Amino acid sequence: MGGTFHFSHEIINAAADRWEKTKPERDKRARAKAEGRHDEIDSKDRIVKHANRLRQQLRAPLENIAALEKAAVPAPVRELAARKPVARADINSLFVERVIGPTKDFLSAEFFELGSYAMRSVARIRTEFGGSLGFGTGFMVSPSLLLTNEHVLENAGWAAASVAEFDYQRDRLGRQKLVQSFHLDPERFFVNDKALDFALVAVKPAPGVGTAKLADFGFCPLVGVEGKILVTDPVNIVQHPQGRMKEVVIRENELSALPLGDLDGFAHYLGDTEPGSSGSPVFNDRWEVVALHHSSVPERDAAGNYLTRDGKIWKDTMPIEDIAWIGNEGIRISRIINHLKQREGLSAGAAALLKELLEKSDTTEIGPRQEEGVVLDGGPEKTCALDLSGTATVTVPVTIRVEVGGARAVRAELGQAALLAERVRPAPDYDGRPGFDSDFLGAAVPMPDLVDRRHGEPAMLADGSVELKYHHFSVLMNADRRLAYVSAVNYDAAAPFVEERGADDWFLDPRIDVGLQADNRFYKNNPLDRGHLARRYDAGWGMTAEEAKIANDDTFHWTNCAPQHQVFNQSKLSQPGDLRLWGELENHITDQAKQDMQRLSIFNGPVFGKDDRTHRGLLIPSAYWKMVAYRSRGDELRAVGFVLHQADLISNLAAERFDVGRFDLRQVRISRIEELTGLDFKGLRNVDPMAATGVREVFEGAVVTERKLKSAADIRF
Repeated sequence: MGGTFHFSHEIINAAADRWEKTKPERDKRARAKAEGRHDEIDSKDRIVKHANRLRQQLRAPLENIAALEKAAVPAPVRELAARKPVARADINSLFVERVIGPTKDFLSAEFFELGSYAMRSVARIRTEFGGSLGFGTGFMVSPSLLLTNEHVLENAGWAAASVAEFDYQRDRLGRQKLVQSFHLDPERFFVNDKALDFALVAVKPAPGVGTAKLADFGFCPLVGVEGKILVTDPVNIVQHPQGRMKEVVIRENELSALPLGDLDGFAHYLGDTEPGSSGSPVFNDRWEVVALHHSSVPERDAAGNYLTRDGKIWKDTMPIEDIAWIGNEGIRISRIINHLKQREGLSAGAAALLKELLEKSDTTEIGPRQEEGVVLDGGPEKTCALDLSGTATVTVPVTIRVEVGGARAVRAELGQAALLAERVRPAPDYDGRPGFDSDFLGAAVPMPDLVDRRHGEPAMLADGSVELKYHHFSVLMNADRRLAYVSAVNYDAAAPFVEERGADDWFLDPRIDVGLQADNRFYKNNPLDRGHLARRYDAGWGMTAEEAKIANDDTFHWTNCAPQHQVFNQSKLSQPGDLRLWGELENHITDQAKQDMQRLSIFNGPVFGKDDRTHRGLLIPSAYWKMVAYRSRGDELRAVGFVLHQADLISNLAAERFDVGRFDLRQVRISRIEELTGLDFKGLRNVDPMAATGVREVFEGAVVTERKLKSAADIRF
């Protein structure tokens, strides 16, 4: 299970096979609807069940039939509620059109209120297992149990490594709500089934992160009886596609088939979903769950190849967003309930939880449920923007302060047996992040402007801006490449505190779409490092220990990460004085700052090339650039630029051995970096010592160079 969502060729191909088998049925139902033969859009037996379920629901809140005359409901609705139970002989086209048809909208006033309650129960499932990170969707189906797909929670181990993140969405003002995170509890209850592709798991009632109670989110009962929906009726889907914030597809989609025979456990529908929507509830217009979404259906050619939206054959090196998705498949809730009723061998505690779920499934009431005494209004709205990964664990912490030369305090956390790294966690208030300081050097060194967009459009925030501000640094993202155009950081060598702790935990930035950020799936099981662009050492300083900590943690956003070969990125693999590696250059620059310059403004980014190779759907940059602005000993503003290639290293990512002599580091003119990146650094080219001396530089062998760097002495400051 790798990546940000769950993608199974086996499941998708099986769904596509079933979709093709149901084509005759789907075409038949569509023709009946178009021609007004309403009694033929579904089987008469299912129409009878549906009509009688509607009748019961209409009658339930009324003390007597006479009350219908005073109720502000259409005449056909009163007719259905007041009549005797519907029989098979009553079913004809006129009856279906007149009596059942209009009832689709009889809850118009309640539709959005019920929907808002139902949506509260839907959570993003976040799983960190075996070094990988995966996302899916799930929803509460009883006060204690959550339902998702088996391929999202394949076993109890996956479940134990997962959390349910509720309220991962924006409020009515466009602000991100405070994520409420609850750990899953498979020891208390865990049941799954591969054939029906469902997993049912207990949720710990105490929040892992957040202030809400689990009961605050209510639940959607799994109604086991048939008749909740007819073919061609609208469906509504609440989901976290590709791990993004909660999204909703309502009404402009329909149930296209309820297959018969050996396929009768599945439902086909046309609503929009994406990978990552696995485990989403599929609702009817009364917000009853009719299916558990488990797979999108791709368009295929005669040979079974997936097709892209422009009709070409899709390859696994392409983004899956390029696939032409033509339909969706879910597991019918009635089939899941039938399976659960036959489940045996559970512990007494698990059996009690299952009994509670089954008892709440036998209902004719409409919509989601809540525990007694709990109001599903969400309480006071709290806003933040963070991507939660769990809590920090430190054993017997001891804080030690060490003064080094009177200049800098270093903090350490000690455990019982060893020095423990504290897990990073970005501060929740994104509005309070100041970002890159353009006056940091006492002279104007602003963020660059993107003036040439040939490499991709910038990723935009909700307010239309493009600068992602963090503590001590800012990032401008390339939406097409899912990597940063530039990460710009202010480094203060004289700051009294520096944070040098932190586990390798990375976070998505909720201010831009998750699909625009390259995350862990591109780094797993290959020699690509999760390379910081703005280094945590450069950003992780402060006037207080707290400031240093939050700045350090901010550098672990995926927006500040880029795929750099491990040999290319790790200075520990180099020899003393060897500047062939990025890490050694960075160390040299910061050492110089401590001795002379004190403050630096550092810009980092990839070189986006037309011939960059694709790895797991991501174009891997073959080179990176760095630019450093500083005040000279004469107190004049200066800036130097560098480019380092990793093309040879990434030519075969499966290789185990690499020769660090096959790439080199060069000092280049800032004007050349501007040409390569499309960025305008607003005058820094004019304070570049390389430009002042007229020294020619090289990129990809274009001209002969005089500035190939072999040691620190070769750098022209």
